[in-house]
Amino acid sequence: MAKAKKITAALTAALLCTASLTSCSDTSYVMTVGDSKINAGIYIYNELTEMSYQMTMMYYQKGIKKDYFDQKIDGKAFDEYLSDYALTATKEYAAVVDKFNELGLTLSDEDIKSINNSISSTWDSQGEFYESEGISKESVKLALKGSKMREELFDHYYAEGGEEAVSDDEMVKYLDDNYLRYKSISFAKTKASTDSSSSATDSSTDSAAAANEEAKAKRDEFLEKAQGVSFDDFDSIIDEYNDYVASKKAKDSSSAADSDSSASDSSTASDDTSSVSDIDTSSTASDDTSSVSDSTADSSSALDSDSSTDSSSSEPDPYANEKMMNYGAMDDSQKDTVNGKILKEVSGMSTDVATAYEDDNAYYILIKGDIKGRDTEYAKDKHEDILKEMKSDEFQKKLTSWVEKLDIKVNNKAIKRYTPKVVYDKQTEYYSKNKNS
Repeated sequence: MAKAKKITAALTAALLCTASLTSCSDTSYVMTVGDSKINAGIYIYNELTEMSYQMTMMYYQKGIKKDYFDQKIDGKAFDEYLSDYALTATKEYAAVVDKFNELGLTLSDEDIKSINNSISSTWDSQGEFYESEGISKESVKLALKGSKMREELFDHYYAEGGEEAVSDDEMVKYLDDNYLRYKSISFAKTKASTDSSSSATDSSTDSAAAANEEAKAKRDEFLEKAQGVSFDDFDSIIDEYNDYVASKKAKDSSSAADSDSSASDSSTASDDTSSVSDIDTSSTASDDTSSVSDSTADSSSALDSDSSTDSSSSEPDPYANEKMMNYGAMDDSQKDTVNGKILKEVSGMSTDVATAYEDDNAYYILIKGDIKGRDTEYAKDKHEDILKEMKSDEFQKKLTSWVEKLDIKVNNKAIKRYTPKVVYDKQTEYYSKNKNS
């Protein structure tokens, strides 16, 4: 009887292996941790998720829409970077689960419900795609549970009541040591338009130069008004600037409408060789329609922890015009960006002194505020975000040490099978087949 049960179990396992997308004995798992196997689907999920993120960043930062595998990330070839990332992320998943269980932690019923709802929604819209990649519903669920466990472990150490909890005083000191508080106004620069050979014409160069002179003069006009104005009172300058922008926008729209009307009145449809698109309405400084919040659009990053008005409250946000930025946490590459250079300028400024600044994009007025005037309140409002900024690197070191202590054996056959190029090609094939469905 026992022998018959063993034979039945063996046959069942064999059937499951045959039905799977990969060879059960070779590539259904990507690594072992002690006696446990980690699904290959978790590895592929990590690979696919990071691939999608990096491709999105390539498009928005560099305009790259193809030839992704010709690019480099952190000095590595795209496919090498993705393979390394996915393997590291999967090892960290294993370490998180192991440590979470070792500490006797559990996910709440609410967490489980949220994960299940997310899985249900994802599978309704993308389940077929994930399965085409060899990612099962269970693998995605395990990956999401792992992410939540990671958050819980972080809180176990650093949140209030945690083993290494961060005090309010420590958080305020971190803000004082690393953050910059400032407001700004910008006047966009105009670039000369180009002809079909991608070279600027003399007339467009002259026009751009004239527009930039006008923008600079207007910046200097507002700068003069801001002399002697405190950081808090600088809001009045911003209000005046916004009124100026709105007025200019209305005037330019009216002028464009009059121009269109005049053109149609003085020519027949067959003789009309111009269109609104032919009129360069973006080549003058007066067409700068950005609001003060748009004027620092380049400063929106992971480190940007701006205040926002609570829509449920009728009280205006007293900090709506200012930025709080973690300049101290920026690395050299971040400091070399447009926003990083602005923050470098701010870091060297005296408080309550409106200062002129310019780069290739715009002419600015910057004014620095005293971080101590807001640190305690900001630490309370943005507690979780700041806690992550303070302790993410330290937590990562813990996680790396947990990985090193595990008995991990990588299944290289699976790694070689589920390469980034294979994952990408399957994605391309799937969406090509289903683009009209």
